[in-house]
Amino acid sequence: MKRLTAEDLKSYDAIVCDLDGVIYRGRRVIEGNVSVLLRLQREGKVVRFLTNNSTRTPEHYVERLRSLGFAVGEGDVITSGLATGMYLKEEGISSAYVVGSPALREVLRRYGVRFSPKGAEVVVVGMDPRFNYRKLRRAASLVYSGVRFVATNPDTSLPVENGVLPGAGSMVAAISAAAGRNPDVIVGKPNPTIFRMATRDLKEKRVLFVGDRLNTDILGGNRAGLDTLLVLTGVHGLEDVERLGIIPTYYAPSLSSVLN
Repeated sequence: MKRLTAEDLKSYDAIVCDLDGVIYRGRRVIEGNVSVLLRLQREGKVVRFLTNNSTRTPEHYVERLRSLGFAVGEGDVITSGLATGMYLKEEGISSAYVVGSPALREVLRRYGVRFSPKGAEVVVVGMDPRFNYRKLRRAASLVYSGVRFVATNPDTSLPVENGVLPGAGSMVAAISAAAGRNPDVIVGKPNPTIFRMATRDLKEKRVLFVGDRLNTDILGGNRAGLDTLLVLTGVHGLEDVERLGIIPTYYAPSLSSVLN
């Protein structure tokens, strides 16, 4: 692990970034990171985004990123909800009990998934701001009975302006504890499949993945064979590297500390 330099950063053809903790914390934009990425995009670098947050549709993220000045289309943003829909379609699954946001349901619906606790082939769990005991009881009962258990992502928290909020991993952990089973599949980061989706047409380019969380962003990028950069603008700091034993290729306090 080394501290990223401007020369290191400019040697890459494409930058794939996490959103929460890299582009913004809650509603607060991380201006330094954004300004550097905009500069790199103007200089001809490919800039894409990969998020474990399933509470919004890809279109929402495209709109928000465009409002910040990025030239992006729907193919430039991969969410864990989108990846989950693709996974269910590939598996031939058409019915699910879903613990998650309306946006997750909308994305899954596009892939032909129907929602019902009766006859559900799978329990899908993502971030759900309205998670409650009724949902916990129903999901845990289905998982306990042997229904396949799929998590959109394992993030236990979500960085916001003044701290963190419970993430999808908190709901996954509650259901796992009640049912006595861990998820059969975690679709989002650190599963390398979602990284490959984001870099599917970048085989001939040098790609750097930028994230703020070691156990999803950096671990997943490492597993996918990408060079990785830990920025210290989100969840994890340098003290967590040794504690978790997950080593990025580079680290930087922020992108603006590298390229002004």
